[in-house]
Amino acid sequence: MVVLERAIFWFACALLLFLVVTLFGQVFWRYVLLEPLQWSEEGARFGLVWFSMAAACTTALEGQHFVFRWATLLISPAARFWLRRALDVLSVAVLLVVFKLSLDYLHLVAGQTATGIQLNMRVPYAAVSFGAMALIVIYAAETADAVLSVWTGRTFSARELNETQVYGQLRPSAVPKE
Repeated sequence: MVVLERAIFWFACALLLFLVVTLFGQVFWRYVLLEPLQWSEEGARFGLVWFSMAAACTTALEGQHFVFRWATLLISPAARFWLRRALDVLSVAVLLVVFKLSLDYLHLVAGQTATGIQLNMRVPYAAVSFGAMALIVIYAAETADAVLSVWTGRTFSARELNETQVYGQLRPSAVPKE
């Protein structure tokens, strides 16, 4: 999981750098050299789609999706644990549907090309398939780790360890009294 986390993080970093350089270049060429780049707007748009999916995967790895701690603070830690598992399974089910539909859509755009950079439209739309599949792997691995931790008493999930730490800090007894 660490390899996947690092790969997605660095992929998102590279995409963010691409966006910054491309958009800065577009502004420079358009307003300083008075000759706008033909490909930069479309390239940045496609890069943003890929970046958003990579960023969604990074936040899922950190456990920042579907965090409603104010609503779950009142239930027991065991109930919170199983609620997170139910949400993980529900997320995987929804993502499987999104993944299937995104693959079907890739067939629809197979013959189309982007006007500015002459790129096959499968490339930008493949970001949805990539993101859905990566999120499926992330949530399935989290679920498997959590279920195995019930029997082994040990978790390898950074997300689960973070949740335990955060709820420990949010406990009413952890709040200093005046």
